[in-house]
Amino acid sequence: MKLRSLLVIFVIALGILSCEKYDDGGRLGNADKTIASTLWKIESAYDPKDKVDITNDFTGEIWEFTEDGIFKMNSQIKGTYAFSSDMKTLFISNNSGTEADVYTIERLDKEAMWLTIPTEIELQFIPN
Repeated sequence: MKLRSLLVIFVIALGILSCEKYDDGGRLGNADKTIASTLWKIESAYDPKDKVDITNDFTGEIWEFTEDGIFKMNSQIKGTYAFSSDMKTLFISNNSGTEADVYTIERLDKEAMWLTIPTEIELQFIPN
């Protein structure tokens, strides 16, 4: 009986998580599959502090997230990544694991990925 109750609770929780959406698009329940399903190139980059378009600083940069948690930039392993438990934050750590960039996920679906570090950077990606 306890197993059945736990299974019901798990299914309900999974259903609720998969229905939740990011503010600008995409479902939280699909985040891990969506991010690893494609290579991402930066379509635009903006520095909100200085109010400057910095897209040219990222020309030719391709980000890749593998299913096993590896983060690559231009096919070179740069570190690891992980989601917060609510799937609304993305942590990208360097190879030594000593530093991590903490991005708020604004949108994550098959057409786009929007990441921000409030007051520092806003990145909009499209599939490569």
